[in-house]
Amino acid sequence: MRTLFFVVALLAALYGGYWFVGQSQIETRATAALADLEARGWDVAYSDLSTVGFPSRFDTTVTDIALTSPDGQVAWAAPFIQIFALSYRPNRVIAVWPPEQSLTVAGQDLDIAAQGLRASASAGVSADLPLQAATVESGLMAVTSDTGWGFGVDRLLAAIRPAGGTPNGYDVFLEAEGLRPQGVSSSLGLLRIDAEAALDRPLDRRLTGTPRLRALTLRQARVERGDVALSAVGDLAPDAQGYLSGTVRITIENWRGLLDLLESAGFLVLDQAPFLAGALEQLSQGGDRIEVPVSFADGQVAALGIVLTQAPRLP
Repeated sequence: MRTLFFVVALLAALYGGYWFVGQSQIETRATAALADLEARGWDVAYSDLSTVGFPSRFDTTVTDIALTSPDGQVAWAAPFIQIFALSYRPNRVIAVWPPEQSLTVAGQDLDIAAQGLRASASAGVSADLPLQAATVESGLMAVTSDTGWGFGVDRLLAAIRPAGGTPNGYDVFLEAEGLRPQGVSSSLGLLRIDAEAALDRPLDRRLTGTPRLRALTLRQARVERGDVALSAVGDLAPDAQGYLSGTVRITIENWRGLLDLLESAGFLVLDQAPFLAGALEQLSQGGDRIEVPVSFADGQVAALGIVLTQAPRLP
């Protein structure tokens, strides 16, 4: 019995030592990361950084944090941010944001109010710490700009994970319910994007700068409101000049209902609606569903032989 007691005591002491060493390393690395931002010209301010949670967790909280980029174009401030990890699974972390925070982008101030805004991420157990999965989710959220615009959403979910069989490929998913512009009572029922993106480098701890897109497969991009829906599938990739190139097939379900929505929202004037309705009636051949191939080529987006707009150009 005495031997068992000493074994248990020894194991407890070793584990306690592991936790306190881990606590020290987490705080040291977090402080060093913030100091590195300062060394690169960022303005960094916070009132406290501490880790608690003994014995089973590492709960790190940074309070009164404010970050501003060297050029002043990007700034973020929050009363706190929390990072949680289980002491026996330190390669998986959860970040929790406060109900209110502020963000400045290109001189535009944004106030963000969100219920349950959090993110989780896990990395592979190797020296490079490759991304295994990451998720961001939120309940009711509202974003308001000081220039007068804003939007709200009832529920938000975004996720990314490696795609099997594609070098540096990642499955990307986004879903938002109840998306609505500020000042508009009606909202989109659903916005969903399910895609695979191939990048020019892996997402791991060695990543510097922004990875470039090599190819994008849209498995589904869908917008719904009531019985009206628009969806898109297709493959796109940047051409030699950086413009997205490829073909996307757009499907409209209940195009007549779509015209009613556009007209009620003020996107169609009265004399445009009959002309557009006649064209869509002919295109649908009397049905409620329309499929239109949209081409991205030579820096332009075209459908039915008509150039619609300029294609997006990637940096």
